[in-house]
Parts: sequence; structure tokens; C-alpha cells
Amino acid sequence: MAAVVHAVIIGGVIAMPGIEIPERFEGPIFAFPVPVDKPPEPIVEETPPEVKTARPTVQAPPDKPRIELTPPPIVPIEGYARIDLATGSDGTGDEIPFQAIEVEPDPVIVAATLNQRYASHFQPAYPTGQLRLEREGEVSVRVLVGTDGRVKNIELIDSPHADFWTATRKQALSKWRFTPATSDGKPIESWMTLKVRFEINS
Repeated sequence: MAAVVHAVIIGGVIAMPGIEIPERFEGPIFAFPVPVDKPPEPIVEETPPEVKTARPTVQAPPDKPRIELTPPPIVPIEGYARIDLATGSDGTGDEIPFQAIEVEPDPVIVAATLNQRYASHFQPAYPTGQLRLEREGEVSVRVLVGTDGRVKNIELIDSPHADFWTATRKQALSKWRFTPATSDGKPIESWMTLKVRFEINS
């Protein structure tokens, strides 16, 4: 086995390619100096000259003239009554006339009332449509009674149906009569609030 191993190693060495060794250089060697660029000189900035400016002068405002005011002299006023501190009755003065103010009494006002001579004309005619439907209702109105006792104006406050209001307004302007309100016995205009009831009698 040792002979076989040696034989394989020897065969491998023979089979390897040959190594060429370069020939030794025996000629002259020349050296040339290579110039090196000088580094740029540093730039030195010149410091600008310091310019000194004059500070602005602040002028103080001129002193205001001082005006001294002399208070007016105190002149005693004669004629004041001397009052005795003990009794308070000493001294004289002008008498203030007293005049009573007359206050007129409030006028006597009497409200308007229904003229009983025309009481039978107060109730309006029953609206036909509402009577057929057997509807009842109550109308609230405000009336302006003139100095002659007649209704000068009428305003609706509440009504369940327009037919009741129409019948009431027509009756009031044409048939209603009142005893007008009075102020100290003189007739005046006045407002009254009234209610008219529409009922179906069985």
C-alpha cells in the first residue's frame, strides 16, 4: 500500500504544468521627480472699519410757565339770622307765603246699561243652519256704546261658529239700545263686554 501511495504522488507531480520563472531585470532604473501643486493661500477677510455714529440728542421740553392762582377773598355775607343753639328760636327771616293747592275730585263715572225699553230686541235671530243641526252656542263680544245709546262698534271675543257671530253683530248694530255711560252727569262713550246665548227651546 505504501508503494502504491508513493506512485500516485509521483504521477501527480509529473502531471502538474511547469512553473515559469521570469527572467531577472538587469537594466538601469530611472527616477523622475513629480512636481506637487502648492496649496492655495488662505483668504483673509478684512474687518470693515467701525463707523461711530453720533447718538441723537434728546431735548428736554421747556418748562411750562407756572401760573399761581390767588383764591378770591372770602367776603362775609350779612343778613343771616342768628340761631340760638339752645332754643333755635332766635333770629329773623322773611315769611314764605303759603298757598293751598286745590285738588279737583275725581269725576263720578256711571257705566252704561241696557235700556230696558229695548230689552226684547236684545236676542238675535237663531241662525237657520245651526238650528237645523240643533247646535247651541255662546258668543262673547265687546261693544262701543255712543253718547246716544246706540252701538257704534262691535268686536268679537269668542264664538263657536261664524253664523252665531254674524247674527249677533247684525242685531247689535241695528236693534241694541243702551243708557250711555256718564261722567259727572254728562254722556260719554264707553266699551262693554256682553255675552249672547243661543239655546233651542223644546
